[in-house]
Amino acid sequence: MFLRTLPSDSIGGIAVSLLNAVERACARLAPFGWRDLLLQHGLDLTSNTLREELAKPLHINRTLAGFEDFSISAMHGIAPGRPADSLLFHAFASPNVSTGASGEALTVFPTAAEIEQVLNYVYGAAPPSLEAFGDQKLAIAVFAYEYRPQPETVHRCHADLCFSRAGVARVGTADALYDPIRRGFLPFVEGQPNRMRVIPARYGAFIAAKCAGQPERFGPMNAQPGDQELAFWVPLHKLFDGDECLAGFDLRVQLENHQINEKIGQIHRRFRGTGWQEPDILNAPFVITQGLSHWADTEAFAPGLLVPDAKQTLVEAAYYKGQPLSFMMPPDSGGLIHGRHRVRDDGSIEDLNDLENVDAMVKAGGYRALHYQDSMAEGWVRAHCPQLTLESIAAYSIIGAPDFFPLCGQRELKEWSSDPEVFPCPTPPCPEVWHTRINPLSDVRFYINQSLEGNYFALEDRGVTAIVSHPQSFTTSRATPQVAHAQRQSWLPDFASGVFGPGWEVGRGLVDAPFTNVLCGYQLASPFTEDARICAALGSYWPGVAPDSTRTFEPRSVSATTIPLTDSEIGSPGSPGWDGRHGPTWVEVEGRPLIQYEAYEYSDYTQAALTSQLSLTMTGHTSTEQYHQRVLGMRRAYQAVGAGSDKERWKRWPLLSFFLVQLPDDDFEAAQQEANFRLKGDVHFYRLFEHGSISTPTSNFKLRHVEILQQVELYMSPQAMLKRQNGAPWRRHDESL
Repeated sequence: MFLRTLPSDSIGGIAVSLLNAVERACARLAPFGWRDLLLQHGLDLTSNTLREELAKPLHINRTLAGFEDFSISAMHGIAPGRPADSLLFHAFASPNVSTGASGEALTVFPTAAEIEQVLNYVYGAAPPSLEAFGDQKLAIAVFAYEYRPQPETVHRCHADLCFSRAGVARVGTADALYDPIRRGFLPFVEGQPNRMRVIPARYGAFIAAKCAGQPERFGPMNAQPGDQELAFWVPLHKLFDGDECLAGFDLRVQLENHQINEKIGQIHRRFRGTGWQEPDILNAPFVITQGLSHWADTEAFAPGLLVPDAKQTLVEAAYYKGQPLSFMMPPDSGGLIHGRHRVRDDGSIEDLNDLENVDAMVKAGGYRALHYQDSMAEGWVRAHCPQLTLESIAAYSIIGAPDFFPLCGQRELKEWSSDPEVFPCPTPPCPEVWHTRINPLSDVRFYINQSLEGNYFALEDRGVTAIVSHPQSFTTSRATPQVAHAQRQSWLPDFASGVFGPGWEVGRGLVDAPFTNVLCGYQLASPFTEDARICAALGSYWPGVAPDSTRTFEPRSVSATTIPLTDSEIGSPGSPGWDGRHGPTWVEVEGRPLIQYEAYEYSDYTQAALTSQLSLTMTGHTSTEQYHQRVLGMRRAYQAVGAGSDKERWKRWPLLSFFLVQLPDDDFEAAQQEANFRLKGDVHFYRLFEHGSISTPTSNFKLRHVEILQQVELYMSPQAMLKRQNGAPWRRHDESL
């Protein structure tokens, strides 16, 4: 799939200069508070000589909201070749610039295309010659890129562009929707909680230099041991059509992308006796290369925005030669294949979820089952520019699973959990909290799937997922006021999972031996909902930032709640939770109070996706800070019941109820009066119980009844806690003991 950019810039296909495009954008926005805002810095968007206006020295007012993290060395509206030093680009691109000169909310914002037009002008205002880049090894490299606030950048000194040769788009059931205030995308569909928008990824072609890692100069972000011996491609100058990009050249730039989903095909390569082999498994849906993604409209978004195709449902039945695709279910598939819909001899479909011991049947295999497919994919994006005789370096493209916590990133979680002031552990990230090491994809140094068409990724190319910046001249960071993170879904790989078992967005592949260090999409479960079911029920096991559905199911020896979901998020009580299920309830059997659960064995997230029951609306608005609070709160709750930091003892104390107290609350008020102590700030309620025996009622094998040995209720604020055990009076709990 090729994308041709239009000459320099264009309106309706008519070529115009870079400056003309910037002038139009400034003229459109000026009456809506933008002229007054930028006049606070001495920049007049309505100047008749805008080129000179953008080039003159300014007096930057960094006390204005959104400009606190603007580069301290910057003093121009446009600094040629330096986006982070260009005031106009920062104002247009920063998600934190949202209020006017007097603090009023702005109501009109730059479009995605206008931001790119200003960015092109930054690079094209004084076009460099090719010789200006010196004798270093150059190439045309494609990067996914994003302008970020200071806390999210490589160097943490000021707002800046961040680049990676890996982009992570995400599947969905509704078209992408650009949010101009956030300068980005979110997955929510207003009024339709069971739909989710696709998330695109932006790519661009850059002249790049190949350099060994230099954390103090360009990165990579969160440098890993050995990075100074690895080679990274570092972006120097953006490429675009026309004669204003590079001195002496009239460029034509094309972006080409290839995406592939071969998960079903790889199943039949991995397991024998499934009934399918070559040449059939070379065809769709065993291997899917069509209907996965498209380039967004260039007039609205400018060239380079790769958008997954929205589907009716996240998972759909697979068909081959016009017939439903069935296969012989292999034994011991490890949870990688959905096999719960058995095909009878007469062609009818039997739902194995309606039979006892479904897990044992699926594990044993030996029956015909239906295949289901998702629209996840991996591939590459490459650039072609015939006027430049430089090597073309591809970016790795991932079309990943939905992110149920789009405002929370893996990198942020790793940094927070590695902070000794948060978790005073000898070997952070704290092993007492997560089942495995939290790691973002941007910190992974694996090579890329060698079976991808074109063979564009060399074995030694192990820095593809790293995040880098333009080369920097400073060596020390500066203190800045508290700067807000971007409230949007990032497409850079620090928001993706880097722990693969097999994974969430991408997997660790099989080459010559199990789990050779290669990134690939085919190692993921088919469909992705099989991975999601396992990861969530293991306490957000692999990704780190994913739903923790542990408390939805009966106590199991494999996991305890790590990041609690609220009662409403798990469907307790009332409407279904994020996964279409309902949480535990109190029941009385023969005069004995018990907790009743829907059994994990009969949970089926593939079926939930087929019937559009999965939702990210409830979990998706959780901020990074709220996510952290849940982790710490759950640890405090375990300590309050006497389980300490012993994860095996945690499993004896399931979480029965968890919610944010909404005032007025009569029960909370009564608890404070009884304890003679008032909690301040946000307060959460926890109810845990020590469980005894677990049984299956004879009336319904899909349920589990759990004995209550004792229970503890907690009201918890950030600074203090009230506790009641087994109905005794409420008391303030001393957490120092």
